[in-house]
Order: sequence, then structure tokens, then C-alpha cells
Amino acid sequence: MIRLLIQVLLFSFFWSTAQYKTTHYNTSNGLPHDLCYGIIQDNKGYIWLGTDDGLVKFNGKDFKVFQIKEGLLSNYVIDVCEVNDSTFAIASWGGGMQILQKDKIIPYKNQVKSKINKIENLSKYLFAKGVGHKYHFYSKEKDDFKETIVSYYLDKTLVPTTSAVVNSTVKPQFEVVDNEIYLFNDVLFSNETIKGVYKVISPTQIELVFPFLKNEYVNDIKKIADNSFLAVTTNEVVFFSKDKIISRKTLPFKNSNIRRTSIKNNTMVLVLQENDGKAEKVVVWDIKKNTFFDVTEKELGGKQVSDVFIDKDKNIWISVYGSGVFKLSLESRFQIRSDLQNNNIYDAVTVKSKIFFLTSSKIIGIDTNRNQRDSLLYKESLWKFDDFTKDTLLLKTKESKGSSVVRQIFETNVKISSLEHLVYQDSTMLIKHGDNNILIKKGDKWYKFLFDGAIRRLVKKENKIYSCTNKGLFIYNLNTLILEKEITSQNGILNDDIRDVVIDGEKIYIATINGLSIVEKGEIKNYNENIGLLSLNINCLLLDNHGILWLGTQKGFSIFKEEVFYSFYKNAKENSSYIQKIVEDENQQIWLVGNNGSMKIDNKNAFSPVSSPILDINRTENKFYINVISYDDFEIITEYKINNSEWESLKTDLLDFTKFQYGEYQVVFRTRNTNSNWNYSKKHNITNAAPWYKQWWSYSLITLFISSLLTLILYFRFQHVKERNELLRQTIAYNENLQKELSEVRENVAQDFHDELGNKLAGITVLSGMMIEDEVFKSSVWFKQLFRINKDAQDLYFGIKDFIWSIDSKNDDLSELIFYLKDFGEELFLSSNIEFNSNVDIEKEHVKLPYYWSRQLLLLFKEAMTNTLKYSEAANCSLEVKVSRNKLKITFADNGKGFDITSLKRKNGLINMEKRALKIQGKLEINASKGTKIKFSNRIF
Repeated sequence: MIRLLIQVLLFSFFWSTAQYKTTHYNTSNGLPHDLCYGIIQDNKGYIWLGTDDGLVKFNGKDFKVFQIKEGLLSNYVIDVCEVNDSTFAIASWGGGMQILQKDKIIPYKNQVKSKINKIENLSKYLFAKGVGHKYHFYSKEKDDFKETIVSYYLDKTLVPTTSAVVNSTVKPQFEVVDNEIYLFNDVLFSNETIKGVYKVISPTQIELVFPFLKNEYVNDIKKIADNSFLAVTTNEVVFFSKDKIISRKTLPFKNSNIRRTSIKNNTMVLVLQENDGKAEKVVVWDIKKNTFFDVTEKELGGKQVSDVFIDKDKNIWISVYGSGVFKLSLESRFQIRSDLQNNNIYDAVTVKSKIFFLTSSKIIGIDTNRNQRDSLLYKESLWKFDDFTKDTLLLKTKESKGSSVVRQIFETNVKISSLEHLVYQDSTMLIKHGDNNILIKKGDKWYKFLFDGAIRRLVKKENKIYSCTNKGLFIYNLNTLILEKEITSQNGILNDDIRDVVIDGEKIYIATINGLSIVEKGEIKNYNENIGLLSLNINCLLLDNHGILWLGTQKGFSIFKEEVFYSFYKNAKENSSYIQKIVEDENQQIWLVGNNGSMKIDNKNAFSPVSSPILDINRTENKFYINVISYDDFEIITEYKINNSEWESLKTDLLDFTKFQYGEYQVVFRTRNTNSNWNYSKKHNITNAAPWYKQWWSYSLITLFISSLLTLILYFRFQHVKERNELLRQTIAYNENLQKELSEVRENVAQDFHDELGNKLAGITVLSGMMIEDEVFKSSVWFKQLFRINKDAQDLYFGIKDFIWSIDSKNDDLSELIFYLKDFGEELFLSSNIEFNSNVDIEKEHVKLPYYWSRQLLLLFKEAMTNTLKYSEAANCSLEVKVSRNKLKITFADNGKGFDITSLKRKNGLINMEKRALKIQGKLEINASKGTKIKFSNRIF
């Protein structure tokens, strides 16, 4: 570096024409205040800035501000320095020194409010400049930051003191070099008061260093390299080692003092103060080129410069007291300059220093050497350029009609060509092609090759022609005139529809409508997904003079270099959104044409990517907070990849794995500008564990608990059921005993009624019957009474007989009821003209009827049979009994005249039958439309 500086100083200075792009940050675009002070860049890449309204952290896009509400003791932040990773010391006016750790204010034991305006980090101390003549040492040994205040006074040499301020105290400026504090003159406040440079050994000890500078008023000092330093005086730069001065150079700044510097590589930034102490400006010195670039007082808003530094990407940052912050960045060599806007350009071709553009109705020409333009208007619908032969430029129209008319632009003849497209022509060969054929003339002989598909483009390279069609790529040998190779999707390329081809030695670049395929030595490599291309639909290709591939797509253009695509989006309304053609002229200018004019790029130097953005990833358990740091103006792309899945675009600055399914994950992040390489993060392993209540052991515990609980419940339930069963068994036994006793009572009652009441009624019936048969009684006045007694006795006997039958428990059997009803019917209809039939269909031999059923059913169907005998005039009647699945059905029917229920005057019999059915919860159906049918049904429990 020193050797380079010495060489530079042999030449005269001159003012640079280099262009810096200025970006101004103030309150209108995010800063909390325009009064700005110290500015630094930390080891992660963030810019930190002190302002009159808080501390600012900047990532190139967003300003994060720390103020009193975040824990600051004062919003007047004058300076900040990095202590270690994610820890910073803040110097504020009125709040003293405070510690910021991981974006949080951390209180400490010996915190004292004071006024300090500059702070630096040393191995054992934080060193700060305070109000008046005070300098503050904050000890870092126990993290208690115990404060020691010293002042410096002149007594032939500079002397530190912790005593009261004396009259000869001074205010030296300081700089940290190799983690050591160096004190020197402060031109801003003290003018020329301190000579030489002093190194601070401890709070109470300093020593004069670099003795060869002891008589110099040094305004700043910087380290250039190992054992290489520079110091600035009023208008000189002194280059020296630890032992001697190597060289010194007076800079061409009259009436100005160099107040402050910043240097990185070959760039030095100088802050100049006019001798009147009012105006300031910044000068950028390119040491290698020995040129200067001015940032004037007007550009800085006429304000005082608070601080300057050069960041890791060589951007220059200027903090201004009252005008915010300025960022100076060298304009990229890769500058895109737009031209011919509002013209849809179909094609472009270069002829020496001239370039011609084709629209639907005109040719536009530009002579790049003379910087002149011209154009030709056409009535025909122009389509594309054909070829340049000798001094004539051929072009095609959509009408595909040739013309003999020759026009001229920039001494170049222009003619509309015939049907076929001319590809190549010399004294030995001519090559043309139509929509689906190739014509080759060798000598006097023509050869024709036909295709099934349409020919997109034909390219001649050495002794081969490459035919791009919508059926694949066909390669012909011009020496043998045979098809040498056919490359289609069946061979492995992305698509058969091929738009363009470029040949580079043994490598063939193939542009398809589905991405880029590269064929080399029989191997095919495809690029079609997650590769950075703006669009997979590629229109055209160009291999530039540096061997770098350019691609025009439906959404912009890309550059392919070292297996990486650098893509350039439509970032301004004057740029084309899709690219039709890319050409390079003899001055190594790249021209890209499309739907909105042309774009020109200086390509004298090979394209190289810019610095990649910086990834700052903060992880809180299974949540990732992603910050991307970049101070370029290019669009930033940030992606993440989980396990072996495809890369996905990151839409927000948070990736929350707590919302993912439970399991093991590995995630990696990457970021890039559209024209930078990818910057990858480290791999992060995530265990997205289920909550305790979804862990296997919790399931086991829950299962065990539930099983135990169920077992306990079942045990008590079993005991309860056991007790109930025992009670039920006792109840059943008791009921069975009661039933048995009741049956015995019913049998006894029935027997007693039969023996006592039945016999006596039978006797009365017999005796009264004998009396009314006697001729003496027939003529007696008592005959009617005796006849009535006999009838009533018979009715009473038979009624009592039914009652006695029903209360007898053995007659609860269905078979007994059936037998009784059949016997009653046969006897009832025996002496009538009505034939009685019965049909019995029961599943079991013995069916026990519930108590009281037999009596109700007996009386119900006796009533039905009696009514049939009295009123039906029937010839037949039947009784049907059926039991199926515990359901009893008894039906009595006749084929008599039936009756109309609504016209009956007396309905007692029917009502009594319905009541008897209801008493045993049965269903009774009566149908008397065609004969009479009485049907009873109920389930036997």
C-alpha cells in the first residue's frame, strides 16, 4: 500500500469525472431527526447513527429507532461504538454512557448521567469525550463500568490529571488505532494547540509516540496496513511507519483545513473546513487514480459534517449536523441506459459502428461513433432483418414479398428480401431457409431439406448449420450435407420448441420455451426451475466477447455466469418488459430490444456480480427472524429451504416453525440481489416437539390413568350391579313367591266359587227349568216369573263360569284361552246356519299371557262371536290366532252383511270391545265394509 502511495504522489492531482450516486436520508424517508452525529457499521453490517431524537439502526431498508421509551436516559445520542457482538456503548448528551445488548438497554451498577459526545471501545476501557475538558474512562473489568474522569493540560508536553481543572487544560481529539487511544490536536474546537501524537497508557499515564511528528499539528491519524499509517495536518497527508516518515504530500486545498478522514483500500474521504470556520465540504480521493471528487457545501445543505466513514461495500457515509445522512456509492459499471421508448422493436443488427432497429413500420439507425441517428419509414409491415451481404442490409416483411427498391441509411443499402431467409452467402455457398425447408447451394447445385415443423432460426457455425424448429434442434454437416445430429425432448432437453441456439466450442446453449438446455460432449444439463430466471420462456441468446451468456426472456433479461443466473427485472417504466433480441456492437456495447425500445449496457469489462446482501438471522426457540442487510438499490430475493424440499420465497421477516407439524426439520436461508451471488446461512436444526400432553409418555400416563379410573369405575359399578342383581334376585324370588301365592289364591278362589256359588246356581237353574217344564206351572200366574228366574240363573251361571275360568292362574296359558274360545264358538254356532272354523299358528307350545289378558280377550271375542250370530246373516266365520316374535294377533271374521258404524244407534258392544283392548294396551282394528273383521294385536312381555 505504501509503495502504491509513493508511486501515486509522483503524479499531479486532477479532479475526477467518476460519478457517485448520492442517496439522502432524512426525516422525510425514515430518520427520526435531521441533526445527526456519529455513524458506524457493526460487524454484522448494520449502520448505527446517533441523532437528536434517538439511536438509529439501519439495514438499508428500515430504520429502527431507540429512544427514551426503549430505555435511553436521553434522546440526544451523539455517538455509538461496538463493544462486542450485539453489544454497543451509547454516548448521549445528558444520559451519559449506556449499554445496548441485543437491542435492549442494559442497566449497570455505576451508571451516572453525564454529557459525553464521543466514545470508543478499548480492551480494558470505554473511552469517551465529555463536556468541557473532561474525558471519561469506563472500566470493563467487572462489567460495572466504574467511571474515572481525567483532563489534559499542557506543561511543555501533554499531561493527564484527575484533579480540578487548571487554566492550561486543552481538548485533544482522539482516534483508536490497533485498540489503542491516540490523542492529537482538535482543529474544530482548539485550533493549533497540541503538537505531536500521544498514546494513552492508563487513565493517569500517556506518552509521546512517533517522535518524528512531535512538531506537527496532527488533525487525524489512521492505520493503512501493518506498520503503515497516515496523519493529516492542515493541508498535508503524511505517510509513515512506526519509525519514520515515508512521504508527505500537500493537497490542493487552499484556504481549508483537513479536519477528519476515513480510508479504505485506495479511497480516502477528507472533511475540509474553510479557514473562516463556517463552510465544510467532503472530498473523495481515489489514491490509485490520484483523482478527487467533491461533495460541495451546497450538496450537504451548508451544514457541518459530524462524521464520515467507508463501509464494507465501499459506500461513503456522511453524517451531517442538520441535513441527515448522505450515502455516496460509485455508479455501477453495469449501467442500463434506455432509448427509443414507446417503440416496439422486433429486431436489431449491428454493422460495424452502426446499429439498426426494426419496428413494424420503420428502421431506426444509430451511428455510435458519430452519435447520429436516422430512420426510414415503410408502408409494408416490417418483420425482421434477414442478413447483411456486402453493403446491403436485407429485411423481411409480414407480406413475404420481395422488392427491387434499394434505400439507404448511414451509407448502408436497405432492401426487402424475397420469400426465403438468407442465412449465409459467399463465393462457394449460399444458405437460405423457408418456414419448413432449408435450401443450400454448393457450386451450381441446389439441395433442399424439408421439415415437419416450423423453422424458428437457422445458425451457421463453421462447417455446420443448426436448425431451431418447434420439433427440436437439427444439426447438418455442410461438407457431407447429411443430418449429423437430432436433439429433442426425447434426448433430454426441456422442450422441442427451440427459439435460439448459441455454439461455444463443444458446448451448445439451447433456448426453449421451458428454460435453458446445455449440451456438451453428449451430456445434457437443464435449467428450468428455481434457478433465478425471470421467465422460462427464452426468446433469444447472445454469447458476448467475454464468453458470458445473455438471455432475453418474456419478463426481462438474465446473465448466465459460472452456473448462476443474474436476472434484471423491469424496474422502470422506460424499460422493456420482454426482450426480443440481444446484440453486441464493435464498441463492446450490449443492445437489448423489446416492447418498449432499447437498452444499452457498456460491456468493455466483463459482468461481475455485486456484493451479496448480508443475512442476520435471530432465532428464538423455533421462530426465525430474518433481517437482510443491503445498501444497494437492486431488488433483493430471499428464500428458504426445509429439509430436501425446493427453495421457497420468503414473504415476511418471520419463519415460525411452531405452526408446522411436529417433527424434525432442517432449514437454510439464502439471499441475493438480482445481480449478486447467493449468500447462504448456516443450517439450522429444529425439533418441533409436541406439547407435553401430546408426548408418548403423556399418552401412556393418560392411558394408564384412564385405565385405572375405568377399572375403578367398573369395579364399583360391578359391586353396585352385583348388589342390584342380588336385590333384583331377591325381588324376583319374592315376586315369584307372591305370584305363586297369588296363583294359589286364584286357584282356591276359583275352586271355592265353582264349588259353592257355581253348584248353587246350577241347582237353581235345574230346579227352575224343571218347574217351567211342568204343565201345572205353565198355566200358573207365576210362569213368567219362573221363566225369568231360570234365564237369569243361566246367564249368571255362565257369567260366573267365565269369571271363575279367568281368575284361575292355569288359564293364563294362551292354549287354554284358544281352547275356551274354540269350544265357545263351536257350541255357539252349532245349532245355527253359520259354519265356524279356527286356525292356530303359534311358535311355542306354551305361551304365558300377562295377568288379566285372558279375561279381557275372552270377553272381547265372545262379544264378537255373539254379534255375528245375532246380526251378521253370515254363512261362515273364523277365528285365527297367531304368535310370531312375541307378538300376538287374534282375528275373528265373518262373511256377513257387515255394518256402517256411523249409522248404528247402539254402540255399546263395540265400545266395550275397544275398552277391553285398551285395558291391556292392545290395538283393536274393526273393519265392517265387506263382512266383519275384528283384529286384536299386542306384544307379549
